Amino acid sequence: MALEVYEEKWIRKIRAARPKWIAMVKKAESLEAYCKGISAVTGIPESVIRASFPARNWAEFQANAEKYVDIWISKVEAAYRIHKWSTNYKQAFQTTG
Repeated sequence: MALEVYEEKWIRKIRAARPKWIAMVKKAESLEAYCKGISAVTGIPESVIRASFPARNWAEFQANAEKYVDIWISKVEAAYRIHKWSTNYKQAFQTTG
């Protein structure tokens, strides 16, 4: 299956996930999950992530998840329109070094 097909499935799931995303952000443990996830992907210690600007503003973000979900979806839709994920994924495997 072409990456573009996966991209199409991805954007449909994102659009449908709106209520789930809001509920997830509002959970008490969401900040901890965020810090662990960013740390796992970047290798940056969780303590550094917790002290970061985004983590320090988590309470406001959490309280206004309904406002931020539309921003999240619009950014994902913009990436989808330019096929950013599939293009970058292909480029990652074509780069040597």
